[in-house]
Amino acid sequence: ATTSAPALVTTSSPDLTRDPTLYLVGSAHLDTQWRWCYPQVIREMIPKTLRDNFRLFELYPHYLFNFSGANRYRLMKEYYPADYEKLKEYIAAGRWFPCGSSVEECDVNVPSAESIIRQVLYGNHYFRREFGKASAEFMLPDCFGFPASLPSLLAHCGLKGFSTQKLTWQSAAGIPFNVGLWEGLDGTGVIAAFNAGDYTARIREDLSLNQEWLKRIKENGDKSGIYTDYLYYGTGDEGGAPAEISAKMVEACIAGTGPVRIISATAEQMFLDISAEKKGKLPRYQGDLLLTEHSAGSITSAAYMKRWNFKNELLADAAER
Repeated sequence: ATTSAPALVTTSSPDLTRDPTLYLVGSAHLDTQWRWCYPQVIREMIPKTLRDNFRLFELYPHYLFNFSGANRYRLMKEYYPADYEKLKEYIAAGRWFPCGSSVEECDVNVPSAESIIRQVLYGNHYFRREFGKASAEFMLPDCFGFPASLPSLLAHCGLKGFSTQKLTWQSAAGIPFNVGLWEGLDGTGVIAAFNAGDYTARIREDLSLNQEWLKRIKENGDKSGIYTDYLYYGTGDEGGAPAEISAKMVEACIAGTGPVRIISATAEQMFLDISAEKKGKLPRYQGDLLLTEHSAGSITSAAYMKRWNFKNELLADAAER
């Protein structure tokens, strides 16, 4: 059982038409397979993610951790059952949030629409079954571009939000906005945080007093009437937890007396705090979000991969029918 940890103070929804508000979204990006294989993920990265965050929960009462990928939780349950039971208590207490709505932080360029829909279907189904809650957002900090169809797919899956930091890696469309409405080709869409900052960022100061963030939030509000923004902090690629200095500074930010209200947030909170009425005032973008310098050609140069992926999709569909 947990010791002293519960404590994240629930905050009332801010008035985003008046109060400059910054949502801090702590996470640990995990590339389940990149320079390593699943045995190393299971042996090193999964327990590190669990135990490093448990420690921070005990030390910092406002620290909140977001972690995606139902498949990673499945590995936790199978290989670390005692830690998994402790994890469930932290989720119930609101300290750990199963974010992202997906089975894995997946590619969205090669897979079919059906595949992306099933990421959400199976991912959130697992979260609801295991934890009694699911997420209303789709977090993809490290995907190599995003197709124009994606916001429609997410909207039809019932999701409200999308976030990434990848557009800072040279996007053909630039960064259309910091917070706005990404509209699909059928007119549906999701609220998007397109400029969430580096997912490995550290918090080193009281951001309630930070003039650069105040300026950016005011610029957002001047365009939409909604004075808000969304910031990742954490660690990347190998799981784990944000640096302790960040968790410590979250406490200072929450207690800060500056003009920016700081919320230690779940990945979905900002998207839910923006009402349907406010949503209609947001800047809009419709279209692809392709990368020009990072990963360009990495998929099209491997046409065989696309061919076999497509064949597998057809075979899976045929087998299911």
